Amino acid sequence: MLLLEYIIQSVIAQEEWLWLWGLGSLFCLIPVVWFIIGILLCIWVYRDAESRGMNGVMWLIIMLIAGIIGLIIYLLVRKDKTTSQSAPPPPPS
Repeated sequence: MLLLEYIIQSVIAQEEWLWLWGLGSLFCLIPVVWFIIGILLCIWVYRDAESRGMNGVMWLIIMLIAGIIGLIIYLLVRKDKTTSQSAPPPPPS
């Protein structure tokens, strides 16, 4: 009977460790996902600023330094998007 109790206790202990290991890997995954989202936001802000005629490099640096606060500031101060107007069509001959 003692052997059976030992086996049951060791299985329960292993399950607890597996649960903790899964939780630990989740906590390691969260900063990686946050970092990837931050990089994607930096790229988006750079491209959006350039398309609006603003200094994209400056906003990229602000985003890298300030993070989400830089994104909020950018969204508040960005210019309206300029539409490129094509030349009028030539008159019919």
